[in-house]
Order: sequence, then C-alpha cells, then structure tokens
Amino acid sequence: MGTESVSHEREYCMLNHSRLYFSAFAANLAYFSCGCSLSWTSPSLPKLMADGSWLQITEAQGSWVGSLLMLGGTLGAFLAGPALDMFGRKRTFQGNTLLLLFGWFVLGSANSLAGIFIGRFLQGIAVAIYFTAIPLYLGEIAEKSQRAAIASCSELFVSCGYMLEYIIGPSVTYTTLVYCSCIIPLISLFLFLWIPESPYYLLAKGRRTKAMKWLSWLRGNVSLSSASEELALIQASLQNYEEDRRNSFSDLFTNYGNLRALYLANGLLFLQQFSGINVVLFYAQPIFMKTGASFSSSVSAMIVGAVQTMSACFTPPLVKRYGFKPPLLVSASGMTIAQGVLGLYFYLEYKQHDMSSFGLIPVSCLVLYIHTYCLGFGPVPWAVVGELFSPNVRSLASSISTSFSFFLAFVLTKCFINLSNVLGTFAAFWLFSIWCIIGFLFVLFLLPNTRGLSLMEIQDLLCGRTSLASMRTPQPPRYSRKNYIQISQQ
Repeated sequence: MGTESVSHEREYCMLNHSRLYFSAFAANLAYFSCGCSLSWTSPSLPKLMADGSWLQITEAQGSWVGSLLMLGGTLGAFLAGPALDMFGRKRTFQGNTLLLLFGWFVLGSANSLAGIFIGRFLQGIAVAIYFTAIPLYLGEIAEKSQRAAIASCSELFVSCGYMLEYIIGPSVTYTTLVYCSCIIPLISLFLFLWIPESPYYLLAKGRRTKAMKWLSWLRGNVSLSSASEELALIQASLQNYEEDRRNSFSDLFTNYGNLRALYLANGLLFLQQFSGINVVLFYAQPIFMKTGASFSSSVSAMIVGAVQTMSACFTPPLVKRYGFKPPLLVSASGMTIAQGVLGLYFYLEYKQHDMSSFGLIPVSCLVLYIHTYCLGFGPVPWAVVGELFSPNVRSLASSISTSFSFFLAFVLTKCFINLSNVLGTFAAFWLFSIWCIIGFLFVLFLLPNTRGLSLMEIQDLLCGRTSLASMRTPQPPRYSRKNYIQISQQ
C-alpha cells in the first residue's frame, strides 16, 4: 500500500495542476501577441518619420498610427461578448488569432498610410477581444486557490511582447519586424487546438457530460464523482442567475452586486490608464529622445522592457500570498514617486536648467514606474474584471470594461502630444502622478479583499452577504493529495 500511495501521490503532483497550467499558459500566451501589437509603434514610428523613409509621415499622423489600435479596441471589446456567448471561449480565441494575423498581414503589405491605419485598427479589435476573453476564461477554469496567481500572469506575457519589439525593432527593417511579430500568434493558434472549453460555458449550454469531462481533465483526471461536486457548485451559480439571462443588460445596472463590481472594475481600469502607462510605452523612444540621456533611445527602451519583464515575474506569487490589495497599494505609491520626479526633470529642462549631468534620471524614473506598475496596476485590474461579475452579465460587463479601457487609452495616446505641447511635458507627468495618488486611496478604501474566495462567495461579498456566505455556500472540493490517493484507491 505504501508503494501504491507514493505512486498515486506522484501521479497527483504530475497531473493535478499541469493541465490547468498548460491551458492558462496557452491563453496567457495571447497576451504576448498583444504586447507586440501595443509596442510596435515604439521602434516603427521613428523609422516612418525619419528623413528618407519609404513612407514619410508627420508627428500628427504618427499619433494616429499609435492611437488607432486603441480606437479599434473600443469596437473589439463589444464584439467579444457576443462571440464568447455564441462560439465559446476556445473558438473565439482561435478566430481572433486569425484576425490578429490578418492585421499583421495588412501592416506588412501596406504601401500607404491608409493601409497602416487599417492594419492598426484591425489589430486593436483583436487585442481588445483577447483582453476581454482571456480573464474570463482563466477565471472560469482555475481553482479558487490558483485563480489570482494565474490571472495576474498577464503582465509578464504582455511585457515579453514589448521586449521582443524593443530588442528586434531598432535593428531590422519595417517588414522584417512584422514577420517576427507573427511568430507568437502562429504558436498560439496551434496551442489553442489543445486547450479545453470552459466548463462554465459548456454547462450554460446544457452540455453537462462534456463539462464534467473537461473539468476532470483540468483538475488532473480526478474521478468524475469528485469533479461532479465542483460542477454542482458551478451549476448552482449559473441557476441563481438563469432567470435573469435575457435581462442581463438591465441586471448589470439594477443588481447591487453587479453595479458595485462595475464601478470597482472600471475604476481600476480608469486609474490604470491615467497612470500614464500607454503614453510611456507607445512613446518610449521619443520620450528618451527628448531627455538627451546618454543612452540611445532604443537602448533606453530595451532597459524599460527588460525591467518590465523581470518585474512581472514577481506579481503572481505576491498576489497568491497577499491578494490584490497590497500589490496595488505598493504599485500606486511607486508610480506616484516616479511620475512626480520625471515631471520635475522635464520642468527643470523647461526652465532651461542644465540637465546634462542628470541623464540617468529619466531612465531611473521610468524603470521605477514600470517596476511598480507591473507589480499591481498592470495585471490586477484585468484579473479583477475576470472574477467580480455574476455569470449572467460576465461577458457583457467584461466587454463594457474593456471598451472603456481602450477608449481611455485612445484619448490619452492621441492627445498626449497636444497636451504636452500646451501644458508642457512636466505638467502631463504631474497630472499622471496625481491620478496615482487617487488610485492609492481608491484601492485602500473601496476595493474589497477577495483573496481565497470562490466566484460565488465573491458575489455574496459584493452584495453584502459576507456573514452568510460561508454558511450558505457549499465549499468546492479540495483535491488534496490524501483525498486524491483515497479516491484513486477506490
């Protein structure tokens, strides 16, 4: 029996989370593609605006190239909801990857500014669908003990996409960079063939047998009887809202829990955008050109990308241990300091002080900003969107939140140059710093702590039923090693 028990325990260790992690990796890998699309302008715009470019564009036209992705995202977010409900999570991933690849094809074959505009707009649609669908999918397939960590991996994969563009972009041609950017979507397209459909979606469509099969697979091939316990909780969660399915739009604004989730999720996304992140990333190289730093603009952008990638590695374990609130508070504090000092640098430059001895300040401030952003306000708002809403409004609410975020990003990236020209670059960064302070207060006083709660318990918390949640809500099965061994021996 001892040998058999060890064998079963080893089997549990190998299977219990490996398939869940594979599915989460495949979904999160799509964020890598998003990072490439988002940061493509950083190495490409200087080439397009340089003297002798094959397509000479102005600074104003360049701002449209940078911001049209976000404008496309406002549309893509609303397309995501119907697609997720009609075709399911897996097929939406597959179709959207083809759309993103088509966007890259249009960019690569463009011979006019209009072609670049169309390619960027199509990419924006695809990126927004990913940002809507991935948190939803991860929230539905993960166990509650793993959900926060898995959902907070997004920034790591996005930053890898940034890093790819920052490293390769300056040293290759326009067309070669487009080809290199297509590699990750092609890998994603292959991996999406092997991931399971969400058990939530399958159960909502009445396909209980398939839902049980894939849930058992995700949990490491535990027995169907054990998987059925968790499936019963999912069924109960869906039944609580089944009567309101046709009125999901009105229920989003009349149900107190959903309304609270809406302002919390969108509040975090608003503060995420007004921390200035997309301005920094879209214009990483132009910002460093303005500073006159001793580093070249491309090297400076690479430094930022490397710090972003390394910092994002710390987020999942931090979130798993402390929940969402502490990383968000640390993130807001660090961004406030970084933006404030960066604004001071530009202010002294505006006053014509000699800043030649302080060339490292812009790099240091942006490194601090990126580091603290990746710890909290980068990935956590998207993880919050994926877990706060009730099942009947989840797709719709995710679409609204994503569209709202992309619209804000469009406004900021389009207007940043005008804002910095009118008020001064220092004023723009100081404004972002003030919003980071507001973000700290928002998280401290308004955001509830959902660490370790199931999706059903989170709904009880948002509706003010926390004292009854643990009494009313049956606990999901805990697949401990001891239980797994017992089940396997039966």
